[in-house]
Amino acid sequence: MYDRFMIRADALLMQVERLCAVISGMAALAAMLLVAADAMLRHLFSAPLTFQMVLTQDYLLVALLLLAMPWGYRSGGFIRLDFLLTALSGTARQIVLRAGLIASAIYATKLAMLSWGQFHQVWSRGDVVMGVIDWPVSWSWIWLPVGLGLLALRLAIDALSPHRLDTGSAHV
Repeated sequence: MYDRFMIRADALLMQVERLCAVISGMAALAAMLLVAADAMLRHLFSAPLTFQMVLTQDYLLVALLLLAMPWGYRSGGFIRLDFLLTALSGTARQIVLRAGLIASAIYATKLAMLSWGQFHQVWSRGDVVMGVIDWPVSWSWIWLPVGLGLLALRLAIDALSPHRLDTGSAHV
């Protein structure tokens, strides 16, 4: 029963991670198009896109990074220092890996909770970045608890799954 639950939870989380990765890709594409359009308009017509910088750096790049993070981890986009792991037996290696994943999940959960508190605070106050467009600050913060929360779930599922692979490569 536990195996089936973990398999279903993993499959559901993979779907959410894929959706977030697609949204992240769209944010990257939008950022590239906006920066290119701003540069062309600025240099050819002396008419820059005055909103581009705030939108790109405070919203699109934050979403790009945070929404792609859980998918990036799952697909093997991380650095593992494994010189200690190679000296351990199979069981000891699994224990160390799982302990590290649990510690990382706890840390990511704490960061997600703190960033959720910050999002809620600026959202409830209605904070804005004033400029050509009054940008709501809260929509810059929302990507942190979403991305970090999904990463925490991925780390916890990997740590608790009975079928955790010790290959260091991507999940299927």
